[in-house]
Amino acid sequence: MDMMAQPTIASKRSLFQRYDSQVKTNTVVLPGADAGVIRVRGTHRALAVTTDSNGRYLYLDPERGGAMVVAEAARNLVATGAEPLGVTDCLNYGDPTNPEHFYELSASARGIVAATKALNTPVISGNVSLYNETDGAAIYPTPMIGMVGLVTDLDDITPNTFQQPNDRLYLVGQTGADFNGTELQKMVTGGVSGRLFDFDLDAEQHNQQALLNAIRAGLVTAAHDLSIGGFAVGLAEMAFGRGLGASVSYDVPATWLFAETQSRFFGHRRFQPGG
Repeated sequence: MDMMAQPTIASKRSLFQRYDSQVKTNTVVLPGADAGVIRVRGTHRALAVTTDSNGRYLYLDPERGGAMVVAEAARNLVATGAEPLGVTDCLNYGDPTNPEHFYELSASARGIVAATKALNTPVISGNVSLYNETDGAAIYPTPMIGMVGLVTDLDDITPNTFQQPNDRLYLVGQTGADFNGTELQKMVTGGVSGRLFDFDLDAEQHNQQALLNAIRAGLVTAAHDLSIGGFAVGLAEMAFGRGLGASVSYDVPATWLFAETQSRFFGHRRFQPGG
């Protein structure tokens, strides 16, 4: 309950309900899902859009953290049934004349480029905001990644909440003891420290493609990416939409329920007796 109450995890409805999200009535998926989806009128296609950032990861390792932010944005699109296409970014850092802050900018750019190449999502626009400091203390290196993806068939749009009782829930990806820079570490210790955990871009690409293929094959009734807060938070978020819970068996230490290992999804599939 304490984790779900963290500002980075708790519902943002109090903010997004202030804005009109249905201009020209093209919106298919409203705010609150993994990505927003807007139909392309006159076709059976749609565009999915999302934004992501995690300055805590980049504070510990700007290059690896930069790649993780791109991958998280792509996972949001894939979980919605969209193929990631391209990126726009807003790069927010401290004073670049400070060697440490310039290193953060340079290293995170390398990570962002590596991930966009691996996921075939070129950066087609963006801007930079520098000198973000108060009393000589800089913000965390915080690149905001905006990403757009293509839903090739409106029937592929996938919700991020449980749809009906008795369906089967699957975890895509492996979980490890990955806690440095996580929401759990921040909540328990008041800060982030240590070496950022590993990240495998090849595994990321493989898992994204596997889920997208399953969605397009009609095998998935709901999907959700696992990000901040890990398994336990992702499971709770899937239960909010229709008031359906889940009974799970997960043979890991209890703390691992909050690990933020990358490249993971929940996939929800309709139960077929004997199938």
